[in-house]
Amino acid sequence: MFKVIASKQKLKSPIGQLQLDIDTNATRIAVQNRLTLKAIWQGAIPNNGQMTIITPEQYGIEPDLMVTIFDDSGEFNAETVDRVQAKLPSQEQESAE
Repeated sequence: MFKVIASKQKLKSPIGQLQLDIDTNATRIAVQNRLTLKAIWQGAIPNNGQMTIITPEQYGIEPDLMVTIFDDSGEFNAETVDRVQAKLPSQEQESAE
């Protein structure tokens, strides 16, 4: 199981930021465009399960991401969260006010 959490970091350029808190039983993660299945990011999950992924700006405007975690040991099935939206720097400023 994993959850998407809002980032407290402020970004200055027009990009999205996806901060993830991932189950440490998972070993790999894939972030994809949910409409085209194009890979946005994929790789190993850090030991602490915390990671931040920078995305193109479009993913902070619409919830067009799909995030899947995998367990290479085969003990657990893959889990996917659909319609994920990254956070934009302007959204960070609004939530701070």
